Amino acid sequence: MDGLKRFRLLRENAGSVQSIDLPPLDIAFPKVDMFPDGRLLLAGTRCNWRGAKDYDLNGVVFDPRTGQADRVLFGDGISDLQIDGRGRIWVGYFDEGIFGNYGWGHPGPAPVGQAGLVCFSAVGEKIWEFPNDAGPAIYDCYALNVSGAEVVIFSYPDFPICRISADFQLTSKRTKLRGCHAFAMSEAEILFSGQYDDPPDVAYIGRLDRDGTILVGRARLLMPDGSGRPPGRLQGRGKRLYHFGKDGVYRAIVD
Repeated sequence: MDGLKRFRLLRENAGSVQSIDLPPLDIAFPKVDMFPDGRLLLAGTRCNWRGAKDYDLNGVVFDPRTGQADRVLFGDGISDLQIDGRGRIWVGYFDEGIFGNYGWGHPGPAPVGQAGLVCFSAVGEKIWEFPNDAGPAIYDCYALNVSGAEVVIFSYPDFPICRISADFQLTSKRTKLRGCHAFAMSEAEILFSGQYDDPPDVAYIGRLDRDGTILVGRARLLMPDGSGRPPGRLQGRGKRLYHFGKDGVYRAIVD
C-alpha cells in the first residue's frame, strides 16, 4: 500500500465545525463515513493480494474518543461506501473489484466484491452480498444511496434502481438512464446526476410510472448565483444530493 499519510476530518453540523485528527495511515484517497456512535470509517479504493497471508487491509475503523484504529478488509475496486442507521457498512464495487485485479481472482482468491454490493458488520465481517439470482447482475455499482436502514443502488449494465430493505429484500425498477453516478430520492421523486458525456449541470428528475418504469425529464443543477453547476464530485444521501467543488460544498434536496 501507499506510504503513511495524515488526515484531518472536518465535520460541520448546525454551523459548528468539529476537527478530528487521525493517526498516520497507509491509505490514499479514502472513502469516508461516520458510524452512528461517532466512530469513523476510512477505506482505500484499491487493495493488493500478494499471497495467502499477505494482502492489504484497506479499511480503518477509528474511534476518536480512544484513538484506537482497527484494520479491516474490504477488497479491491471500491466505487462507494456508506454506513446505514444500524451501523452496517455498505460497499459498492466497480468492475475490477468484481472481476478481479491486483492479484484477486488470479492467482488469488475470488474478489471480496465479486457480487458488486456487499454489506459488512461494523467490525468488517461480511454479512450479506447481492445475490447472483436476483435478476440483472452488477458489473459496476455506479451509484449508492444509504439512508436509515434502506439502501438503493444504480448499476451497470442494465441501470435499474434497486432497493434493498433492512432485512435484505430486493425491489427493482427500470430506468432509461445510462451512466449516472449519483442520485437523491424521496418517496415520490428521484434526482439523478447527468448521463454519459453530459455537462456537469445536467440532471434528470425521475417519477415512478404505474408499470414500474421510472420516467424522467431533463433538468439543470444551479448554483446559488444562478449559474450552472461546475465540475465537482456528487454524492447522494437520502433526499440530499451534495456537490463537492473547489469553492465549497452545496446540496440540493428532493421533496
